[in-house]
Amino acid sequence: MKIFKTGLMVCVAFASFAIPAKADYAIWTDSKTGATVSFPDTWKQINNQQPDDLITLSLPSGDDDAECRLRAREDKRFAIYPNRFRDEIRDTNYTNDFWKNYTASYDQVNVIRQQNEAGLGQGYASMTLISFITPPDEPYAEKGGLMAVTNYGNNVYIAECTSTAASYPDYHVAFLSFFKTINFKPAYSVTKVGDYYHNFLKDWGTINVPLANKVSRSVY
Repeated sequence: MKIFKTGLMVCVAFASFAIPAKADYAIWTDSKTGATVSFPDTWKQINNQQPDDLITLSLPSGDDDAECRLRAREDKRFAIYPNRFRDEIRDTNYTNDFWKNYTASYDQVNVIRQQNEAGLGQGYASMTLISFITPPDEPYAEKGGLMAVTNYGNNVYIAECTSTAASYPDYHVAFLSFFKTINFKPAYSVTKVGDYYHNFLKDWGTINVPLANKVSRSVY
């Protein structure tokens, strides 16, 4: 009995010094644009697929095929405009028509929600949530995707996260969290930034994710 009690006390002592496991985060910086992102160390950096991809990440998702990436395309058309016009530049150039062209390679694109009152990094952003079928040159899959675009400095930045449509609700919060970590090398006065007076991350609302034979509704 004495030996049992002693062993129990030792176990309790070790337990009292145990440090709870916490996820570590990696911070990545693009050497050319200065853009930075942060992500859990359980996410894996994988090869980029397109020339304008800055970073591509695979989430621990198995067959759900959840991925996020950040892209940058040089665009100096609006560099001469004063800072106060940045929201108008977004509304005129980076909204419905932009998303229509951006998703043109997908099949059966369904826009579930689109809004302009969003922020990405320090920029005024347009966000869209879509479902789609993978292009003909890729294995067939029904997918859901959350995407955001902003013109900031001399670049257009596009953040994109996708997964299978059926599993999308499981990753929506993680996708938004990834968007929130994105930051750009300052190009404007810090006294005026994107639409962060409106907490779009908190108030994104009800999202319908259409599946093959039904609609899955999730509230965030």
